[in-house]
Amino acid sequence: MPVRYFYVDESFDADLFCLSAIVIRHTEWKRCFDEVRAHRVMLRDRFGIRLRREIHAHEFVSGRGSLGPQVVGKWQRASIFLGLLELVANLPQVMLFNVCLNKHQHRDPQMVAWDRLINRIERTMLKMEQVELPKREQLLAKIGTSLSSIELDDLRKRVLNYRARAMVIADEGREGEIVKALRRMHVFNPVPSKYGERAPGQRTKNITTDRIIEDPVFKESHRSYFVQLADCVAYALLKREAPPTSRIRKYGIHQMFDASPAKQCFRKASAGDPLGIVRK
Repeated sequence: MPVRYFYVDESFDADLFCLSAIVIRHTEWKRCFDEVRAHRVMLRDRFGIRLRREIHAHEFVSGRGSLGPQVVGKWQRASIFLGLLELVANLPQVMLFNVCLNKHQHRDPQMVAWDRLINRIERTMLKMEQVELPKREQLLAKIGTSLSSIELDDLRKRVLNYRARAMVIADEGREGEIVKALRRMHVFNPVPSKYGERAPGQRTKNITTDRIIEDPVFKESHRSYFVQLADCVAYALLKREAPPTSRIRKYGIHQMFDASPAKQCFRKASAGDPLGIVRK
């Protein structure tokens, strides 16, 4: 059973709320972790940034906080930040899901963003099953004539036991509310149709979230390299979307999302946006 891990973090200002998820397939997790750790070792050796030092994007880019025994200036920090985004973009089979909401259009933009993300995760896992299972049926049909009925039945059980599943790992914050919302979505999740009524008098359909395993796992961000990287992606998205300040423009932070992580955005998450960024 293929499982994809969604590492989630947020970034926001007075006007925008961004939520980003780095998606890693279970078969690639160890390879991804090794690449991330090797990158952190490189940062330690070149810039003195301690392996256990949390890289929080906003503070890091702003030049705040000691990273280790060496002084790391703002130009170096901007370069390191871009390197972290490039690291994410080049992880094996990585995908990025992104939500960017206008805070003034939602009473609780954080919870709305989580709702949008969870629904995209569910829909994507379902679509993976719908695409993969017919392909496996076709392969079975081609080789079935060379097998006995017992062998074919055994192979069918193995090959067709494909169920795409997701697990969510996120930074701490409002855990109880997010868990409660996801548990409710497992049972009742009315999703409106973008084409109007689904049937006469019916504008929504109850599409429960059946493919997300357990409650989200919340981790202190300093204990997870992947959550820290999700924070970097969310911050880069925020600075892409917000009017850049002179400081952000000086170091090119507002251009870094398009320069690297944009190429791994899961565009099918939102057909109305060229990068698949969910905006409503």
